[in-house]
Amino acid sequence: MLTLGDASRIDRRLFVKAGAAAGVGVAWFGGAHLLLRDDRWTPNHSFWVSRGRAPVGPPLRGDATVDLAIIGGGVTGLSTAVHALERHPGLHVALLEAQYVGFGATGRSGGILGDGTEIGTPEGTDDNVAHALSLIDRLGIDCDLERAPSPQIDPYKYAVGLKRAAVERGASVYEGTRVGSIEHGRQVLLAGDGFSLHAPRVVVAANGYTPKLEVAPSRIFPVHTMAAVTVPLPDEVLATVPDEIFVHTSREMYIWGRKAPGRRVLVGSGAEYFYDNGLDYRDDPFFFPLLHRGMTRQFPALRPYPFEHRWSGPMGCTIDQEPIIGRAGNGNVLYCGAYSGHGIAMGTKMGSFIAALLDGEAPPAWLLRRTAGLPGEPFRYVGVKGAINLMNLSLLKMREESD
Repeated sequence: MLTLGDASRIDRRLFVKAGAAAGVGVAWFGGAHLLLRDDRWTPNHSFWVSRGRAPVGPPLRGDATVDLAIIGGGVTGLSTAVHALERHPGLHVALLEAQYVGFGATGRSGGILGDGTEIGTPEGTDDNVAHALSLIDRLGIDCDLERAPSPQIDPYKYAVGLKRAAVERGASVYEGTRVGSIEHGRQVLLAGDGFSLHAPRVVVAANGYTPKLEVAPSRIFPVHTMAAVTVPLPDEVLATVPDEIFVHTSREMYIWGRKAPGRRVLVGSGAEYFYDNGLDYRDDPFFFPLLHRGMTRQFPALRPYPFEHRWSGPMGCTIDQEPIIGRAGNGNVLYCGAYSGHGIAMGTKMGSFIAALLDGEAPPAWLLRRTAGLPGEPFRYVGVKGAINLMNLSLLKMREESD
């Protein structure tokens, strides 16, 4: 069977070559999306959020000035706020979240902590899990941590806990505060409905939502992925599923998963790109039955038990599948993210890198690397869709070779 290590070592060059390999047939096949320019966002219907939403803080209103502004209330933005304030108590930090903390990829993930990135463990990432676990313990975050054999958490509770820690250290966290425009200059102006915020330094930690802010649009793009959780299972059925992360590639799809609270199993799969970095994805009626079939082929005892929760959402990606740090505007706007689905522990560590970079301490050089730029639409659609299809074919070939 294909292991997690095998899956994560897919040659990154396939992703770069895929744009050239894709033909006009890809555009024709997905032609319905080529005319769709939709700014709506897929709502968060994840299992984690369904267990209970935390109180949402007030939005920012009026005109304000701060020392550091952070856009994005996911694990990266919240971790950046915590680390920056631990370095500089009294720093005036404002974090702006368009919906509520944990709304994006953080609160839709599987909550699996892992070292490294999609490709491997480049410099500075081999202690991602240890760093996250240490932070959870030190900040006293209640996130249903399961330490063994593979560390797993409730990612939404983790975001809420990081928010609490940031506020306790002096951060102002504004939810329901969507940034509509960024005006670059020595003092950056962030503006939206009912507010304007000035800051000499800004961190854009919006992951797959970043291109819609007109930041790094040629480097970061959103890919939608899907996940589901079963109904509660009898103990004897749950015992047939291993505790650790499992990865399986069948002739139909690539599946990852874990056990979830309440005697459930969580599985995820899929990758979809929508024209013009689209952020709205409504469930494909064929996908989740296929996911259930793929899950039960691997674990036949799960066959009688349907999915109770199903959701999707965008994760940030780069063309080489590695996260990045970059600068925009006058150099005083930092952007980061694009974890390709490995963002819980890596995003936590990224927050410490960003806080250090704000003090002039360089992160590992690979995070600041150049990446090949993506073209505009419709060529981006053709290239990214082709890359996804080629990666799926590569996984299928790996499966066939392992049989």
